[in-house]
Amino acid sequence: MRKILLTILLAGVCFISGNAQYYYDRSKNPDKNTGKISSPKSGRDFDRFYFLSWDNNSPMSNKDFISQSSSLGTKLGFRKRLNDEDKFWVGADFGWAVYKQYFPTQTYTSGVQSVTTDLYNYAYTYSLSANLDYFFLPMEKIFVPYAGLGIGGAYDKFAQYYNVYGSQSSSWGFLVRPEAGVLIGFKENSPWRIKAAFHYDYSTNTSSDFDYKNFMSMGFQIGLVKMAW
Repeated sequence: MRKILLTILLAGVCFISGNAQYYYDRSKNPDKNTGKISSPKSGRDFDRFYFLSWDNNSPMSNKDFISQSSSLGTKLGFRKRLNDEDKFWVGADFGWAVYKQYFPTQTYTSGVQSVTTDLYNYAYTYSLSANLDYFFLPMEKIFVPYAGLGIGGAYDKFAQYYNVYGSQSSSWGFLVRPEAGVLIGFKENSPWRIKAAFHYDYSTNTSSDFDYKNFMSMGFQIGLVKMAW
């Protein structure tokens, strides 16, 4: 009888010990591994990223002042994941661009006065926006398309130089920026990625000195993304 009781007791101890080991082993116990891991291979669950992009822009309004595209533009930003589904990410963007255009020498008449000169027109734009992006695929994929919207403020400075003279004005405005693009990883769940996106900027900036109203532009950006967790 004692042997039977001793055998049952030992079996019970082994069973409890085995269950305890199973319970605290995250690789075996789903109850202890409820977090969403982006990639079982790497174990990295990225929940934010930072990016720096070159930004090329083309003016869509007031083309009599400047109509040429600008290749002098940069965007710097970050995003933070809102939930475990890798769908909604929130963050902020800071951007700047410089537009310039040269007008050959010609005669300008105002009233009874005339002046013959060439012109250099410039527009300097700066923006800061809060952004919400929606990613259509899980973030561990190599190609992850997205659509986003940025809302914030814009500061524009307009300048015109002629002969040895010049004039300038500046203004603040409200900015709306819809955007669509893709993140391209170098492998699945890559910590480094390429960001390529198109965006449309609409701001309420105006300049009465240059008869400039509602600055609008279309841009394409491409840059480097660093994922983090």
